[in-house]
Parts: sequence; C-alpha cells; structure tokens
Amino acid sequence: MKRYLVLALVILKVGVFGQENLAMFIDSAKTAYTQGDYQNALRLYFRVVEHGYESPQLYYNIANCYYKQMMIANAILWYQRALKLNPSFEDARYNLSLAQDLIVDRIEPIVPPFYRRWYNSLVVNLAPNSWALLSPILFVVFIISLFLIFSSLNDRLRQLALITGILTLLISVSTFFIASSAYDHATKSNLGVIMEPTVVVKSKPHEDGTTLFTLHEGLTVKIETSLDGWYQIRLDDGRVGWVPQNLIEAV
Repeated sequence: MKRYLVLALVILKVGVFGQENLAMFIDSAKTAYTQGDYQNALRLYFRVVEHGYESPQLYYNIANCYYKQMMIANAILWYQRALKLNPSFEDARYNLSLAQDLIVDRIEPIVPPFYRRWYNSLVVNLAPNSWALLSPILFVVFIISLFLIFSSLNDRLRQLALITGILTLLISVSTFFIASSAYDHATKSNLGVIMEPTVVVKSKPHEDGTTLFTLHEGLTVKIETSLDGWYQIRLDDGRVGWVPQNLIEAV
C-alpha cells in the first residue's frame, strides 16, 4: 500500500512539474514573440505541442509566428487547425483571411442555394459546444411550458405556455442537429493545405496520369480519399484530382 502511495505521489509530482514546464514554455514564447524573436517563440510553442497539449489559442499563436515570418502556407495550416478546434474563433478567422489574401490561387466557389448558405453560416460561426449547451436549455424551457399548460388555471397563460412549448421543442430539436453538424464540421472536415510552391494535379494516383491543373502553396483543399501515397482532392469550384500526400499537410 505504501509503495502505491509513493508511486501516486511521484506521478502527481511529474504531472505538476510538466504543467509548470508548459506554463514556462508558453510565457517564454510570449516574451520572445513580443520581442520580435518569432523563430524562438515558434520553437517554444512547439515544445508545448510535443507534450501533447493542444488548444485553439496555442495553434493561433503558432500561426501568428509563421505569419510574421511570411511563411504563409504554414500560417494558414495552423489558423485552420485553430478553427478546427474552435470554429467561432474570430481572430483566427480574420487572420486566416489576411493570410489567404497573400496566396496565388483564387478559387471561385460554387455558390450553394440561399438556405444552404444560411445553414452553413450557423454551423461554422458558432462552436459545437455552444450549440450543444443551447439545446438542453431550450428543452428545460419546454418542460416548464408543459408544467404551466397542465397546472395553470389562467387560460391566457396556458395558451402562451403552449405556444412557447411548441416553439422551444422545435428549436431544441433543430439545435441538436445543428450541434451534431457543427461537431462533424469541426472534427471531420478533411481539409489539407498545399505546402509546396507548385503542385501538379493528376487525373489518377500515378505520375503518368494526365495533368489537370496546377496549384500553389497555401491553398486549402478538401481531401476526399487517399490511395497508394496519393490524396484525391476537391476544390471549392468542384474540380477534382490527385496529388502526392507529401505535398499536402492535413489540417
């Protein structure tokens, strides 16, 4: 028993020591960034990443270090990773747009129907946790409305409770599905960033495939599938092709 207690204390001490080290790396990285030493700040932030720690703010800070050094493809990659963890991270979204203004490729996306655009804006602009929290709150309001419908002696109050109950139930169910979509968008959106200056897109996963078009570093693409060291990618304008996996970094 004593041996297990000692082991537990050792594990606890290592954990606390590790957290203190992470805090030290982060503080030192912030200082280096403030002083304009972006390479050292980046090295320190990656020490934190190597310890298995991840957060939208950490990834955002890494992206900023790359952006300050005009390493645009890397900056876009890490802004995208920050947004994957927190789709409602406005600073990351704004800085991502600044970085994307500096890349070569300009892809005109296919414009979806208005209802699809509206739904996508709901999914993207609010974090999944926010939607997940809103749904049970609305459901509680629905339960309260039911209680008022069956217990109130006031006809007007019962009518108001009935209307409120129906609306909150519908909205609660809707937010549940939106939360699920937001989570899938955040965690399962298979995006990748072109990391090489020029990438030739082929018609099949082989070097002897027909050349379809050329892309440049920093462009974000959707990864459809992988085969034999190649990614099949899709652009926002609908074009599809194959590129070697080592030329793309998955978000």
